[in-house]
Amino acid sequence: MIELTVRLTDEQLVEIAKRAAALVPAAPPTSPWLNVTDAAERLRCGKDRIYDLIALGKLHPRRDGRRVLLHRDDLDAYVEGRST
Repeated sequence: MIELTVRLTDEQLVEIAKRAAALVPAAPPTSPWLNVTDAAERLRCGKDRIYDLIALGKLHPRRDGRRVLLHRDDLDAYVEGRST
């Protein structure tokens, strides 16, 4: 077994980190809108619970035709107790 010790300056570490970050592909932008299935997964509950929260006025969906869409910020506000 060979043991190797490398000493780098902070500037060298920063340069290595920049080069490594440039090699990692950027994640595609994600939509802030979730359908009921994705919203249920985000809140770790069933789809029926999402529909119940909508009926109770705790979540405020938008519609795209027949699709029910919920904004991530609205879900986060509900979980944090900031929803109306």
